[in-house]
Order: sequence, then structure tokens, then C-alpha cells
Amino acid sequence: MEGVIFDLDGTLLDSMGLWRRAGVIYLERYGIEVDESLADIILPLTIRGAAKYIKEHFPVPESVENITAGVNGVMEEFYKNYIKPKEGAAELLAELYRRGIPMALATATDRYLIDSAFNRLGWNKYFRGICTCTEVGVGKRDGADVYDAALKTFGGTRGGSWVFEDSPHAAATAKQAGFNVLGVKDEGGKADQQKLKASCTVYVESLAPVERVLKLIGLE
Repeated sequence: MEGVIFDLDGTLLDSMGLWRRAGVIYLERYGIEVDESLADIILPLTIRGAAKYIKEHFPVPESVENITAGVNGVMEEFYKNYIKPKEGAAELLAELYRRGIPMALATATDRYLIDSAFNRLGWNKYFRGICTCTEVGVGKRDGADVYDAALKTFGGTRGGSWVFEDSPHAAATAKQAGFNVLGVKDEGGKADQQKLKASCTVYVESLAPVERVLKLIGLE
């Protein structure tokens, strides 16, 4: 075990249900009504990619930069004050940290939102590095760049490290790149669980109990 790379939303944080609504809420401000199926299109993208899609497909009188800020703004209060860890997440992070297992974050969420949540939860100490798709410039659907960036923060190898993901397309990207992948069920993201199972090395419905997860990744 060289280290663990965690996705954030839907894997460690119970936030995907809110992200499914973020684009809808943003467009409602301009009197544009859409249903939550919009999330199926924009969630796999980077934040900027989602903003570009909104700009191209809806009559929003804002720049891509302003749309990005607007969608993030919808989520900012939730990260700062309300979003909770998923079952077992806090306990798993604490146990891996206690054992000296290097950890990094690879996420499509922008850094200032991560900082808002981590400052509240006290999670900064757990991670050697935090890597975002926006900063790397490539979404998880398009390549393993964000995982490789996270990998560099603790000097591991793909085959010796684990990626924890809730998204089928992201899990598939990591697995195809040669990472060991643990898939985590998330109801809020409405992901296809059969596709997720097919895209990962092992699959769990919850990060609790921690002992079972540790066993699955070879630490028990």
C-alpha cells in the first residue's frame, strides 16, 4: 500500500444531491426552468466545463467565468456550513492517518469550496496534496491527469495505490490507468451501480465499518 487517492463529492462528502441541484438553481435565477437531468450532463465535467455547457445551451447573459462563479456560489454556503461526511468517511481518514498511509485528494470541485469544508471538518491534516480538475485542466472523463497529479504528492505508483470513487466514468478512468479502484455507492449522485461495479476493483455500499474497507484494500 503506497497511498490512497480520494474523490471528494459522493465519496467522502454527502454532497452529490446538492450538486445535482446546483445548475438548476442557478438557471432558475434567470427564469430558465430545467429538470435535474441537466446534472447527468454537467456533473462529469469540470466546473468550467459545466459553465461552458450552460453558456452554450441556455440564454444566460453572463461570461463562462461568471457562470462558474455563480454555480460555485450556489454551493459555497453548503460547503462552509452544512455538508456532512458520508458514513464511515471521517473514521476511515483518521485510521489511515494513524497508520501513516499517505492520502491525497483528486476532485472536480474547486479548491476554495474544498477549503471551506475542510476547515470546518478539520481534514486538512490528512492529505499530502489536494488536486482539482480545474487546476490540472482535464476532467476525469478525459484522462487520469488529476489522479497522476495526486499520486505525485506522495510519490506512489499507479499499481501500488488505491483510488476511491463513486462515479462510474471516473472509476473507469482510474482503473484503465492501472490504479486499484474502490467504488463507493452514493444515492445522491444517482450513478449506475452496475456500471460502477464493473469499473472498479472492489465495491462497497458504505465506508463503514472501517475494518471491512481496510481488509478490502489489504490493510487487515
